[in-house]
Amino acid sequence: MKKQIGIGIVLIAILLVVCLINLNGTFIRLAWAADAYGNDIQFVEVWQYNGTDWNLVENFTSSGESCRVHDGWATNFTVSIKFNNTFASSTAEATSYTRVYMNISESVWTNAELNNTACSLVGDFYILEEQGHWNQTGKPESGVTYECSVLYQGYY
Repeated sequence: MKKQIGIGIVLIAILLVVCLINLNGTFIRLAWAADAYGNDIQFVEVWQYNGTDWNLVENFTSSGESCRVHDGWATNFTVSIKFNNTFASSTAEATSYTRVYMNISESVWTNAELNNTACSLVGDFYILEEQGHWNQTGKPESGVTYECSVLYQGYY
């Protein structure tokens, strides 16, 4: 009986430690919305640099998801958007007619415009890639949950 009580106490202690670790983690939670023309964000990737390589932390394919990130590591966001091809006649126009802004709570970014890194025509949509690097305005801090929102604007 004493052995079972001892095992129970150890299991409870382990659960408490796991809960405390999870409460003090660094998290990113993302949100976005589409428009009536099919222009939408396809995914948002979160990458972090461990000092040697960039590692994919999470590939969000819908709004409202969250992930745990390493505090103190440089973080990169890659946003893939699709833009209806009837609103542009070339990849250059598609690039100039679209913008992606990102907000990160805790005054990290407010309407920071991401940089276009790629654009190609695929079927009825231009697929564009936008990137933002979170390494020059601080890095994720331990114990903070960052609320991130992505705003995609197509000019038509």
